[in-house]
Amino acid sequence: MAAGGSAPPPAEAMRRGVSRGLFLATVVIVAVIMLGAGVYVGKALYGGGSSSGSKYLVVGTNIPFPPFEDYNYSTGAYFGFDINFSVLIAAQLHRTLVIDNYDDWDALLADIGKGVVDMGASSITESGTVGTVRNATMSFSEPYYEANQALLVQSSNSLVCPSSGCTVANMSSMKLGVQAGTSSDIWAAAYLANNETGGSVTGFADVPTEITALTTGALNGVIIDYNIALAYVSNSTGALKIAGTIFTHEFYGFAVAHGDPEGLIPSINFVINQAKQNGTYQKLLTEWGLG
Repeated sequence: MAAGGSAPPPAEAMRRGVSRGLFLATVVIVAVIMLGAGVYVGKALYGGGSSSGSKYLVVGTNIPFPPFEDYNYSTGAYFGFDINFSVLIAAQLHRTLVIDNYDDWDALLADIGKGVVDMGASSITESGTVGTVRNATMSFSEPYYEANQALLVQSSNSLVCPSSGCTVANMSSMKLGVQAGTSSDIWAAAYLANNETGGSVTGFADVPTEITALTTGALNGVIIDYNIALAYVSNSTGALKIAGTIFTHEFYGFAVAHGDPEGLIPSINFVINQAKQNGTYQKLLTEWGLG
């Protein structure tokens, strides 16, 4: 099975561990990316069909979305909170972890639901209205992280939202960007769609493109998950700031094909709960600046 699209990292790379990996040095990660339009590897390269007896755990993700998932072009390593957890889950299943990067968010979600990949690990919101829609085509683990959205702006912007959170009124006249198909997009569609005060919301295929539009002045702001906004601020050399929080109280989950035909959810949930009990979860939160 395959889906259309392309992705940036090298055609194939194998290495032990991941950048800043914690407790993960003994697991082999095969980072398989097929360049050029029309191919995402998925499980087809590793036996196709059901991989319940497979030696591989094929995990779909969508980079860059730091600190949860990203790629180091110098070292050839995927890294981030979700990547660390994927390694733990692969170890629990006694499988080799395969990271399959998608540059198309909607294609990633579609392929998770169809079982093209074994699991999606990409800061995927499973709660609220967003979760209701996604639960119709995918099945989710227990929540592993609670997130909010942020309003990311240029540092020269004087806007500062109240501590209670950014309001629709704060954003009503702004030219805003969101990543299409994400919870940011869905929130904006619900609360900003009928804007009559000159503002607009534009959907972008990927985060780097919308960040570029913000830094060049084509946008006044970007609505994006709070911790991802923090990462972009820290790497902006002072060009960007967070104007405030948009409190959505959404929960991330690891996603599998609808109905969990491979029976992966119990093992995923076991890893999440074990990590919380033995201190690994808190260490990873600290490692990635998440709490």
